[in-house]
Amino acid sequence: MPNEFKPHKKVGLRDAGRDEKWLQTQIAENPAILGLGELALVQREVRQSSGGRVDLLLTDPENDTMYEVEVMLGSTDPSHIIRTIEYWDIQSRKHPDREHRAVIIAEEITNRFFNVIWLLNRSLPIVAMKLDVLEVGGDYLLHFSKILDIYESPELGDDASAGNSTRGDWERTAPAAMKVFDRFIKFLSDHSIRPTLNFRQDGIALAGKWNFAKVIPKRSGQCLLSVGTRLPEQFRSESHQRFEAVGVEVNSKSRERFSVRLDDDTFGTGADVLLDLVRHGIELEA
Repeated sequence: MPNEFKPHKKVGLRDAGRDEKWLQTQIAENPAILGLGELALVQREVRQSSGGRVDLLLTDPENDTMYEVEVMLGSTDPSHIIRTIEYWDIQSRKHPDREHRAVIIAEEITNRFFNVIWLLNRSLPIVAMKLDVLEVGGDYLLHFSKILDIYESPELGDDASAGNSTRGDWERTAPAAMKVFDRFIKFLSDHSIRPTLNFRQDGIALAGKWNFAKVIPKRSGQCLLSVGTRLPEQFRSESHQRFEAVGVEVNSKSRERFSVRLDDDTFGTGADVLLDLVRHGIELEA
């Protein structure tokens, strides 16, 4: 029997009895609803040196991109655009070693301001998103559409600014991936390697802080080991090549960093490379 289509209608968020704070909470609790990837919340209402507050500061743990997010009910306006750019600029100067994306979310983005954002987007990394609220059978659905995102920015380096988290937070967020993480820790322990762990919002750092690598448990169940610039360039490059030589898939987002999945291939044919990498990283911290 074919699926039935349910009648629906578009409404304003205020007409649905919700306000901007409520919308911020929905995004903060599940940043993936924006459709920008498996993002993690860094902080809500981040106070700026200018006196304002960024509605939401999000991060992509896999590539260390930060998203300065401003939400607005109704139509966007000049002050909304200026505020978004200002907050993006402040955070970019505060954390210059990370990639930053300004995100404008509004229920309506008129042609006039779309053109303004498009012109800005040619030199600044601005993402414009439209929020639609649909009423379906007495329930309300939030739908975010990315209507502008054409900026291509350079790959950048490391930073240690992500907030603290706990093992319990990660177990709730990515329970299947945490089982892989435990396998990884046991694998290291079996070879007399016991790294200090620091549970953060952007991953689980090895050696106590964001230094040579971090483990990123994903909601999908995958678990990634992300290797950054704290390792010497030559050793990092050699590790990259050694993984590829034994058939371990390497995801390289820039010359400064790469990641591998913690799976049977990495624990099997890539075991020696993995062990050497972690040992070397820990020795650097000694």
